[in-house]
Amino acid sequence: MSQFDSPSAGPTADGAHDADDGRLPSWSTIRQKLWGLSLRAGAWLGAFCLFGLLLTGGAGWYTSRPQFCNSCHIMEPYYVSWQESTHKDVSCIKCHFPPGVGEKVRGKLLGLVQLAQYVTRSAGPSPSAEIPDASCLRSGCHETRLLSGRVDFQGIPFDHGSHLGDLRRGKQLRCTSCHSQIVQGAHMTVTASTCYLCHFKNGFFNEGLGTCTRCHQIPTTKYDLGGGVPFDHDLAFEKGVDCASCHADLIRGNGEVPAERCSVCHNRKDDLEQIKNDAFIHRVHVSEHNVDCLSCHLQIHHTLDPHQVAQSAANCVSCHPNQHEPQVQLLTGSGGHSIAARLSGMAAVRIACPTCHRVKDVSSTGAVLMKASLQTCASCHDAAEVTLFDAYHLQLKESLTQLAPETERIRASLDAAGLPTEQRSTLAAKLTAAEHDLKLLQAGNDIHNSHYASALAEAVVTQLAEISKELQIEAPTVTLPEKPVRTPGEKPAEAPAESAPPVEPPVPAEPAPAESMPAEPATAEQMPVEPAAPIPPAEAPPPAEPTLPGAAPEKTDAGAPPAMESGAPGSDAPESPAVPAKSPGSN
Repeated sequence: MSQFDSPSAGPTADGAHDADDGRLPSWSTIRQKLWGLSLRAGAWLGAFCLFGLLLTGGAGWYTSRPQFCNSCHIMEPYYVSWQESTHKDVSCIKCHFPPGVGEKVRGKLLGLVQLAQYVTRSAGPSPSAEIPDASCLRSGCHETRLLSGRVDFQGIPFDHGSHLGDLRRGKQLRCTSCHSQIVQGAHMTVTASTCYLCHFKNGFFNEGLGTCTRCHQIPTTKYDLGGGVPFDHDLAFEKGVDCASCHADLIRGNGEVPAERCSVCHNRKDDLEQIKNDAFIHRVHVSEHNVDCLSCHLQIHHTLDPHQVAQSAANCVSCHPNQHEPQVQLLTGSGGHSIAARLSGMAAVRIACPTCHRVKDVSSTGAVLMKASLQTCASCHDAAEVTLFDAYHLQLKESLTQLAPETERIRASLDAAGLPTEQRSTLAAKLTAAEHDLKLLQAGNDIHNSHYASALAEAVVTQLAEISKELQIEAPTVTLPEKPVRTPGEKPAEAPAESAPPVEPPVPAEPAPAESMPAEPATAEQMPVEPAAPIPPAEAPPPAEPTLPGAAPEKTDAGAPPAMESGAPGSDAPESPAVPAKSPGSN
């Protein structure tokens, strides 16, 4: 039998060849080995996946516990407030993750990012988290809140449907707009400061959204005002007494947004340029993200002010209108609409009101008033100047009185003209500005800023004339007084002639004394040889300085023009003391 016929050369029972026969294993053998390896690899992979699933599930369960949130010390105040809240039996993720498996996975991934930031110390000191409305309105929580109608909040009826369903002041609110974490220990409770911000910002007391009876009922309790004097709110309501008459101190603050608060979160130029875009800012921060209103806005307080009496006593305008506003505006030259601002000299040198208003007077009601007087003006201005400006003040006051009926006449003509809408609006705006400036001049007293008042009065007259021309009616015929303006370097004028001593007539034959020669050095040829010799024309005394109307000319005791200083260079004339000109207003 040949070796090829040997039984040992044949395949074994399982189809495998002898290992030492030198031949390759069959495909079935290879397939069996690969299958075995695959089974072993699958087992290992399955075990690894199972371990991974168990690890992930355990980690998911562990990190979903509220206690895990407290692992980071920055979460401690939020964790404590949660423990003391009505939501202490609700896990954190049930509120902070929207419903659905996908949202939970997304929330876990974001949590890993926050964990990495915390470990790497790149996270900020204040954590950021949102609570979507879907979490609040999910089944088993507050799904019927929108249908529950009005609920009581501290004695105030409140409707969730109108606040969440409709736009409030053009903004879409969220649950967390009112239920937010602002005060520690009050997790997810209502923050009334948000209510005050919406109802009172940019509004007036007891008007619009801030109307008292929108939230409060008229009290039925009778109060004792002291001394046995009763008070009933029903009586005040029947008589139409405004709530602000007694409760004006209940609203304090304006809810403004300081620009520096934006830079706490934002530093890009494009973001900071959006600060004036009210719709965009509220859509991003309120509707799309849970940003507390007071993170940006200053707080508006709605409580009794314990220091109301002291503040009212120190601030007259808290109860009384600002009666001195026109005077202040005219003094600073900033109240007119027709011309640019022009600061008065008194305001420029920071003269305080009591400097001029120091004459005590008592009104018919017993109020003490501090008034100004011409004597007060004369303490800084010469008498002639005071007289001139007083006369100008009286004339301007009369002219302004004549302008008042002219504005009424022009207003009536404008209403009856039947002009196109655009033209009428333009003329009405000009006329309104002129009327405002006229009232400012009448109430503010031109003496506070005479230069500004003069220019403003001229602008008013010009404006009324232009409007009359367009309306094809007669222009105002009011003539404004001429403003007395002193030239630079002009000497003060003396008191009016009636208060000065009689002026002696000059002696024409008597030559001018040598002291009246100009201070410029004189040559020998120009000096007079005889006292009666005429003075050369080239060296004639300079012309007399102009004086204000009504002022007496300066004179010496000899009746001649005021003398120059004696002892001019080149002069051998004897020195004699010159008689100085009398100082205006001097005694």
